[in-house]
Amino acid sequence: MGLTLDYVTIAVYFVALLGVGFLTGRGKRASSDSYFLSKGTLPWWAIGAAFVATGMNTEQLIGQNGVGYQSGLVMANWYLIVPVVYGALIYFFYPVYFRNNIRTMPEYLGRRFNGACQNVFAVFLIVSYVLMNLAVVFYGGAVLLSEVFPLVAGNPVASLWMWLTVLAVVAGLYTMYGGETSMVYGAFIQFLLIFAAGAALLALAYRAMPGGLGDLCKVPDANYLKLIQPLCANPIPWHAILLSVFGLHLYYSCINQSLVQRGFGAKSEWDARMAIVFAGAFVLLRPFVEIIPGMMARAIHEVNPLSVAGQAFDFGLNAGPGIYAPDRVLPKMISVLVPTGLRGLMVAGILAGVMSTISALLNSISTLFTYDVYKKWINSRADDKRLVMIGSLTTLTLMVFSIGYAPQIQRMGGIFVYFQTAASYFAVPIASVFLMGMFWKRTTPAAALTVILCGIPCGMLMDWYILERQPLEVGGVTLIPQIIPTSFVEAWNTKNIFVCSGINQLLLMLLMVVVSLFTQPRIESEIRPLLWSVSKFFLPPGEPKQSLFQRAGLWFALLSLVYFVIYAVWH
Repeated sequence: MGLTLDYVTIAVYFVALLGVGFLTGRGKRASSDSYFLSKGTLPWWAIGAAFVATGMNTEQLIGQNGVGYQSGLVMANWYLIVPVVYGALIYFFYPVYFRNNIRTMPEYLGRRFNGACQNVFAVFLIVSYVLMNLAVVFYGGAVLLSEVFPLVAGNPVASLWMWLTVLAVVAGLYTMYGGETSMVYGAFIQFLLIFAAGAALLALAYRAMPGGLGDLCKVPDANYLKLIQPLCANPIPWHAILLSVFGLHLYYSCINQSLVQRGFGAKSEWDARMAIVFAGAFVLLRPFVEIIPGMMARAIHEVNPLSVAGQAFDFGLNAGPGIYAPDRVLPKMISVLVPTGLRGLMVAGILAGVMSTISALLNSISTLFTYDVYKKWINSRADDKRLVMIGSLTTLTLMVFSIGYAPQIQRMGGIFVYFQTAASYFAVPIASVFLMGMFWKRTTPAAALTVILCGIPCGMLMDWYILERQPLEVGGVTLIPQIIPTSFVEAWNTKNIFVCSGINQLLLMLLMVVVSLFTQPRIESEIRPLLWSVSKFFLPPGEPKQSLFQRAGLWFALLSLVYFVIYAVWH
């Protein structure tokens, strides 16, 4: 009876999600701006909730809990740098996007530099979203469902494929119908479900810990509860935090189409700014959903390894390389700790983040393809009705492709390793181009295109070079000598993917400076609106003045103070 109730709960969740999508999406297909961006219609609280829910994808929910189980609280650093990257979005990036009516990130590069930069970045971005982001989220959601609710007993592969199909159909249908509006209002409901499910899982895990939270101190790892880790530590030594802020994290929060696009439907620039402050407040709670449950599972296993839960939470961490299965931590916690009959509610809550991200990615990729590929290259005279149809067909195609590709991730080291490695290669060169293009007027189109084309190969080459610690030789001929001494690599832990990506960004930005000095820049009057200036720090003149307690700056300052205190006390 309990198991049947669980399946009914999941079914009701999917039906309710479709209902919200169809109801809120009515009338939004008449205009392409309404369909893709919900232009000028969304309030700050809906955007902020969608921003949080979209960010809580399976790389975070499943991948981070797996890394939290292994490495502990250090993963919380990815959330505590929010004042830096969210502040950049509020005061630097959003003002430039809004005041130039930017719809997509490639469009910004096209207008700041040239059409070649826009075209190449659009293709790279679409491919990366499909292979890196969308596939990760589909796979993680299907892993969770097939582990807790196998549709085919004794055949996990068949269950995985079936759940992939269900996720694709549900997310695809309500995104295809209502576009951005359906996605945002659906995400608000999912935002509430995610945190409710996280709180319930924390409570159940706490009940299974004989010594309460004190059991976390019994994990045999001296750095398990520390935020700041030594240079030699993995996965996040202290210098990796600094080196990744303006690359991977800046890209994710300020340039990532699937997140940034949530704000493009804001009623005003003030709504967009307040939405990010609102999102930043709830980011403080994300470690309690995405990291600490995994840490509690490790504590349960270490303190009482012979108990039912202790045995279930043995994921082979100490069994040797290649044995640890991080993607099983969260699904196994749900299947072991949550009673039958309530698992459906729990999984629906966790699935909320999965579905929100899938929908956001489908909407963003269809927006990119429609505006930056179809309208630009194929049919520049397409009307709104045609553009909406192309967006819907793109979503349908993505659904089908993702079902086939997503299972390949299990062969590539799991969700966290796959996503972070791929993201570091792609994000660093793009973040470098945006930073240089927005803040240095002398940056030239040639320099931007050079880094866009060379950035990924350079990142992969540097990663290989540092990891192998040897010259690059082909046919006995040394192409690149060993420049970095082995002692330096070991002492500064440059083998760490985040440290390596930070070094790569410094070299790419230096390359942009050199190329820019030897090539022709754009005429300043043509690009001045696309550059950041002090006036963009403030709201535009046309917006009404806000009272003191309505000002985004006040709330952002208070929020930043809270983050600083947490770091100062807990580091």
